[in-house]
Amino acid sequence: MTVWDDLVGQEKVSAVLDAAARDADALVTATTAQQPPPQASKMTHAWLFTGPPGAGRNQAARAFAAALQCVSPDRALGGAPGCGFCDGCHTALLGTHADVTTVAAVGSEILVKDMRDTVRKSFTAPANGRWQIILVEDAERLNEKSANAVLKAVEEPAPRTVWLLCAPSIEDVLPTIRSRCRHLNLRTPSVDAVADMLVRRDGIEPGVAATVARATQGHVDRARRLATDQAARERRAAVLRLPLRLDEVGACLKAAQELVDAAAEDAKQLAEEMDGKETEELKAALGAAQGGRMPRGT
Repeated sequence: MTVWDDLVGQEKVSAVLDAAARDADALVTATTAQQPPPQASKMTHAWLFTGPPGAGRNQAARAFAAALQCVSPDRALGGAPGCGFCDGCHTALLGTHADVTTVAAVGSEILVKDMRDTVRKSFTAPANGRWQIILVEDAERLNEKSANAVLKAVEEPAPRTVWLLCAPSIEDVLPTIRSRCRHLNLRTPSVDAVADMLVRRDGIEPGVAATVARATQGHVDRARRLATDQAARERRAAVLRLPLRLDEVGACLKAAQELVDAAAEDAKQLAEEMDGKETEELKAALGAAQGGRMPRGT
């Protein structure tokens, strides 16, 4: 297992990021040893990840962040960064690494007031990790002022700072910003690739894996949820059967209500899952993971 294993159907992107992470590791090692930096490095200070929903652009950026922060001792023996198990990889993937800052839109825009502290942090040296990493999950939602703040930081970054921007398409990002980034475009994974991932990693029965992969059209997160949630599959099957019952106005009204109820149940379940995930991440950030005690006052 490595940090690249979650990038389903993105072999070319994984290869590019792996090569950049290796050069980034060599650069940090040379700097620490006060040696000349390696020549012709594939590492750069700003990256732009684009791709359709479900392609995994945020996952790719976070996997890259983990590889950059990897502290596995195997690296000294010629191993590649991005083991997926060391403290650097684990906390970066979990979202609790002190030197990996994630910015996501809360509303329709990312406001400049939400970016000031992040931009300021981007000019500081890493506190514990090997790089200071800023991951903007919704770069397309930067408004004019916040985008200009990011532009200034990307134009003259600190020596050990990396910007990772994610957006649906390259056109969603200001030309002045994207011109300073290395662009990686992710594609929608094939149905076979998603089905193989579900079987190999989640232990899903092959027939079920193939069915949900086709139903979700290569959207990895939706496929995994449908494959692992029997109730979600039953709700989907019930919705697909609704047209067979529409023979009068009363049936149409009843079917409409059932659609509303199914959507509400799905939304409730997703909210509960997200709440649980955020609770666990907060516990880990406060040092309460694996049976540790929460600080007083929390």
